[in-house]
Amino acid sequence: MSTEVQQESKPTDRCPFDLEQGQRALLDSGVIGSYDLFGVKHWLLGSAEDVKLVTNDPRFSSAAAAGIMPDERPGWFSGMDSPEHNRYRQKIARDFTLRAARKQEEIVVGLADTCLDDIEAAGPGTDLIPGYAKRLPSQVINDLYGLTEEEGAALEAKMEAVVGATADNTDLEASARVLGEFFAHALSLVRAKRDQPGDRLLHRLAEAGDDEILLSEGEATGVFAVLLLAGHGSVQQMVGYCLYALLAHPEQQAALRTNPDLIDGAVEEMLRFLPLNTLGIPRICVEDVELHGQTIKAGDNVIPLYSSANRDPGVFDEPDTFDITRKPEQHLAFGHGIHKCPGQHLARLLIKVAVLRLFERFPDVRLAGEVPMNEHHGQFGPVELRVTWGAAA
Repeated sequence: MSTEVQQESKPTDRCPFDLEQGQRALLDSGVIGSYDLFGVKHWLLGSAEDVKLVTNDPRFSSAAAAGIMPDERPGWFSGMDSPEHNRYRQKIARDFTLRAARKQEEIVVGLADTCLDDIEAAGPGTDLIPGYAKRLPSQVINDLYGLTEEEGAALEAKMEAVVGATADNTDLEASARVLGEFFAHALSLVRAKRDQPGDRLLHRLAEAGDDEILLSEGEATGVFAVLLLAGHGSVQQMVGYCLYALLAHPEQQAALRTNPDLIDGAVEEMLRFLPLNTLGIPRICVEDVELHGQTIKAGDNVIPLYSSANRDPGVFDEPDTFDITRKPEQHLAFGHGIHKCPGQHLARLLIKVAVLRLFERFPDVRLAGEVPMNEHHGQFGPVELRVTWGAAA
């Protein structure tokens, strides 16, 4: 059985910590749903079991074009299956290990403190989204790739244009045009960094290096583009959303302040609880599959719903309860299978540092007004997060 799901793509009045209504109904019903994306019908799978199936079963392929990306997309490894996909993941592997993330912790703490210096100077009422939740990940990501502040800002503007163009999922031509402009800009950076000395990720993408994997210019651009579009904006959203979750749940914030050693589990619980990723990366069914009484035909598009899976009562006790003391489970916030997010360790580090440094710096920080939320294609989170501290006026 299936049901039609309407996906929001504009400012929303829904509870900021609830699943989207259609996805909640889908999860509760135990069936699969359908959703129109750029005029193409997609099946939606919401339970943890179904999400793991579609992301790890060879009957569902990431390689077939879904009508959104061009058929020729060298280096676009999120749209590839093994073994082709593995070559690109191996090229970037050393930059995204747990060890690599831990080596960056001191740098991230220093950058966070600089952001908080400016927030303190701006005074109570400051919005944490631009000055902290966006700025801190941007600076860390720029350092990872070897981008200057100016290069990073220009690139981020191009990415925001892509997000804006895809927010209205009906104009495929406009989205393709803006995406092409983004690829052209990414290519210019790959060319520039290839000829500059350095050992950051972008310097090495088009070089053989110790791993002996040589990428063409087009492949290097594709890998760079995947990492940016999949990770840059989403980690900014994660940081802001996690800060909001703790500010909006004072009992959880108090527990963390009392015992900062809870931070690692708190990060995992926030990743599980917060419905950030409303749509996963589409797969294509390569042979007919029967699921919950519905036939998904060969050639059909399928989307895993990670946030819905993270609220599956068959996996998590009291899944709609936010509890940072919860025993960490295998949530699906970073996906599943070979396409699991390569930047997950860095994302965890950014959330951890952002949370701890904010609450250490401002022991009485609290919300200073309503928090507007926005849902654009695939993501949900706060667009403004004003806080205050000190004695109440």
